[in-house]
Amino acid sequence: MNRRLISEHLLTEPSTARPPRAWLRCIVLLAILAVPRSAVANGADLPPEIVLQGFVKPDGGRLHLLVRVPLVLLSSFPLPKRGPGYLDLARIDEQLKRAALATGHQIELLEDGVPLVPTAREARISIPSDRSFSSYASALAHLEGPPLSVDTDLFWNQGFFDTQLEYPIRSPDPQLSIRVNVAPELGRRLKLRLEFLPVDGAPRTYELPGASGWIALNPHWYEAAWLFMKGGFANAFTIDRFVFLLCLVAPFRQFRSLLAVVLGLSALQALTLTATAQGAVAESPWLEALFNSSLAVAVVLLAIGNLAAPSLRRRWFLGAVVGTLGGFGLGHLLADELQFAGTHPLVSIACFNVGVALCEVVSLALALAVPRLLFARVLGPSLGVVVLSAVLGHVGWHWMMEGGHELGHELGHAAATGLSSALAAVAPWLLPALVVGGIACFLPRRFGGMPIPSLLGALLLRGVSDRDNGAPS
Repeated sequence: MNRRLISEHLLTEPSTARPPRAWLRCIVLLAILAVPRSAVANGADLPPEIVLQGFVKPDGGRLHLLVRVPLVLLSSFPLPKRGPGYLDLARIDEQLKRAALATGHQIELLEDGVPLVPTAREARISIPSDRSFSSYASALAHLEGPPLSVDTDLFWNQGFFDTQLEYPIRSPDPQLSIRVNVAPELGRRLKLRLEFLPVDGAPRTYELPGASGWIALNPHWYEAAWLFMKGGFANAFTIDRFVFLLCLVAPFRQFRSLLAVVLGLSALQALTLTATAQGAVAESPWLEALFNSSLAVAVVLLAIGNLAAPSLRRRWFLGAVVGTLGGFGLGHLLADELQFAGTHPLVSIACFNVGVALCEVVSLALALAVPRLLFARVLGPSLGVVVLSAVLGHVGWHWMMEGGHELGHELGHAAATGLSSALAAVAPWLLPALVVGGIACFLPRRFGGMPIPSLLGALLLRGVSDRDNGAPS
């Protein structure tokens, strides 16, 4: 029943029934009319992933942008239709020009920070089987060729809208930045697969998610350095890593000794992180699951150790193992981000690791400062360590249970594709952690200073002392 029939049905109910109030009838009609529009606005009737294709090429004093957009994204444009929903290609040219200009405003370009103004050169409708956007040359030839025949039967939400946009530029080899703002309500469900063809150098391919902000296509080294340092800091600052640091440092006071542990952890993490990003370690889902499970186990062990007689010397081993496995967890994130490094991959990798290390140091400072403030004002040092360790140990236990199930699931999948070979490839990267943990055993027993005495440890020591002195228990 269409909207007109629904409204006629509501307005022609039998007179024996009690007529609804006028305001209620209006609300019902407005709701019926609003439901389809809200569904489109929220992307409920769209596929889970929508991919746009594009090419950017400077050529003399002009910049060319070729873009292919799925027609489903043009639902807000009143494209002329005929019959059961076919596009009326004989009357569509004016609407395609409007769609081309809208595309130029939603895919924005900057030259040295100055916005570029697009001019629509060509606009076409393509059938779903068209493969002309496999290369820049074939896409340009397609756009400059004849349009579809006007008697082609193509539904309004199938096929593609292709356009060529042209921009005046000041430099023959410009410094370009791009921002994708197409259907921002879809977020990362929308992606633009873009090939940048610079004047000098090999083409570079990007996969830009929607609403991702400005991305430099050919960044200077300092732009790449800043971008990757921020990325390393942001990716390493997570709740589970911070909980691990809290448990690690809770009973100790000496910042320098704790900093040495954290820097050692960061160095081992940088080793496996870089190896994973460079492809020396095959990316496997079970590696991230292994890190999550190991981190949870480490939190539980550290929380238990905090209640007895903690030793920072013995914690080097846990820190080294967690740091090494943490590199596997962050490596695939760096590998995804390296597409934005331009011609500076080494600088980008180094700065990403610097950002991760800075995050670890800042997290260490927070892990020392916040509990000390809490202990001093509320619980006291000894009771504070007990309460904090009990809470974090409980959280770590739940993480360990969940992580164990996930790890078992991933290992089951990996076993079908050759788990033994994957383990053999990963095992050598754990040797540095074992060496560092072994060397730490030769550090002085009082390395890191005297920990905050725990209540449980104090009670045990008192019981031993009373027993040695012959006092009744």
